Amino acid sequence: MDRRTVLRAGAGAGLAAGLWGSAGRATAAARPAALKDRDWAGLKRLLGGRLYFPGDPGFAALNLPSNHLYSHRVPAAIACPRSHEDVLSVVEWAGRNVINVVPRSGGNSSAGHSTSDGGLLVHLGGMRDVTVKGTTLTAGAGARELDVYAALKDTGLLLPGGRCPDVGVGGSVLGGGIGPATRSHGLTCDSLTGTTVVTGDAYTARCDENSNSELFWACRGGAGGNFGINTSFTFDLHPVRKATAWFDLAWDWKDAAPALKRLAELIADPRHRKDLTCRFGLRTAGGARVYAQGLFFGAEQTLRQLVTPLRPGRSAIGSAGIWECVHRFHETPPGDPYASSSIVAGRDLGASAVDELVDALGRWKQASPASRATVSFSAMGGADTALRPADTAYVHRDATFIADLTAYWSDADPAPVSEAGRQRLRALYRGLSRTLGTDAYQNFPDPELKNWQTAYYGGNYARLQTVKRIVDPERLFGHPQGIVPA
Repeated sequence: MDRRTVLRAGAGAGLAAGLWGSAGRATAAARPAALKDRDWAGLKRLLGGRLYFPGDPGFAALNLPSNHLYSHRVPAAIACPRSHEDVLSVVEWAGRNVINVVPRSGGNSSAGHSTSDGGLLVHLGGMRDVTVKGTTLTAGAGARELDVYAALKDTGLLLPGGRCPDVGVGGSVLGGGIGPATRSHGLTCDSLTGTTVVTGDAYTARCDENSNSELFWACRGGAGGNFGINTSFTFDLHPVRKATAWFDLAWDWKDAAPALKRLAELIADPRHRKDLTCRFGLRTAGGARVYAQGLFFGAEQTLRQLVTPLRPGRSAIGSAGIWECVHRFHETPPGDPYASSSIVAGRDLGASAVDELVDALGRWKQASPASRATVSFSAMGGADTALRPADTAYVHRDATFIADLTAYWSDADPAPVSEAGRQRLRALYRGLSRTLGTDAYQNFPDPELKNWQTAYYGGNYARLQTVKRIVDPERLFGHPQGIVPA
C-alpha cells in the first residue's frame, strides 16, 4: 500500500500493511546518531535568508512565547517559511540533518509545546493569509483568530473559534477548538473540511473525509506538533443572519457560591444547551471577581428573562451581529509567566464542587492578596455533542464543561512567589479533580499531568499512535507530551 492508501484504510490496515520508508532522507539505521555540523547555510539558501540564529536581530522577538514561563528555551535556529514549498523544504532538510522540528502558529501553548530547546523552531507567521469564497474559508498555517475576524466581521458567516485574537487557528483546530459559539455551532474542528499537511517523512498529504482520512481524523483533536506541519485549513462557515444577544454579568465575592449554583442550573437546562453559550468563573484579583459572559441565539428580551433570576450585582445585556458579539469577548493574555491545569467534566457542576471551589479560592485570596489566580468554566454539552467520541480525535463529546485553572505571576517576581502559586494551583486541582474527574483538554496542556495520554485522548490514543507511526515514525516532530508511535 502507498501512503494515501494506508491513511485512508484505517488503523488496522495500516499495521497489517506495514510502513513505507521515509522520503527525502536516510533511515535512522543508515545515518549517524548525531550530526555535529548541520548544513545551516543550505537551509538559509532554501528560505531566501529567512533563517535566524541566537543573537541575530529579530531572533528574540520571534522566539518569545505567549507564556513567558518558557522564554528561557532557545532553539538552534528559527526558520520562517512563507509557502507550502518552503515548509516542505524545511522538513526535508530537518530529516537529513537529524534535528527536532517544532512548529509555531501563535505560540500560545500553555505547556510550552510550541517552544524548542536546541531544535528547529518553524515560525509560521509569514503564512497568515485568509480567504473567503461563498461559505468556505481557507486559512494559512500561521493565521490567527484576529485574521479570521478581519475576514468575516462584515459578514453573517461564523467560524466557531476562540476568545484570544492572537491564538493561531492551526493550534486551536488541531486540538479541538472551543470558544463563545461552541455550544451553538460545535468545535472549530467540527467545521474543518480539509487540511494540507507536510508529514514527518516529508510527504505532502492533502486530507479530507475521502483522502488520507486517518490523518484527517487525527487532525481534529490530535493536537499540534504531533504529525507534521499543517500548511492550510479549509472550513465550512455557518450563516448567522439574525442579531445575537450577548451578556456580561458580575457579582460581589460574597455572592459567589449562590451565583455559580444558579448559573450551573441554567446552563444544565436542556432547553438552552444549544442557544445559550457561557464562560464563567472566579478571579482572585482585578476587575469582576465573579463573572459570566456569553451569547444567546434568540431574542434579547428572552435573554433578559433568563438572566434576571441569577440576580447579578452588575449586568450588561444587548444584541448585535455575530462578529460584534464575538469581538466583545476577545481577550489577550498579559504575556506573563503562568501555570495551568484543566479538567473536562462529564457531569454538571454540582453544589458541593461550587462550595469547594469558592472556599479554596477564598483561602488563596486571603493568604496571598496580590496573587492572580483564575478558574474559568466553558459550558459544553450542546452542538459539540453531535459527534461520537471516535468520530474525531477529539474524544470529549460527553463533556458538560471544561475548567481552566491558572496561576499568574510577573517576570520580575522571585522564585518563591511563582512556587507558591504553583503549589496552591496543584492543591486546587487535586481537590476539584476528585469531584470532577481527571480528563483534560489537550489545548490547555499541563506539563505535570501524569496520565496525559488518557486524560487528553481517552480511547482514541492507540489510534493516534498508529497514525503517528505511519506519518512520523522517527519522531521528527515531538514534545514532552507528544504522541508516541505505536
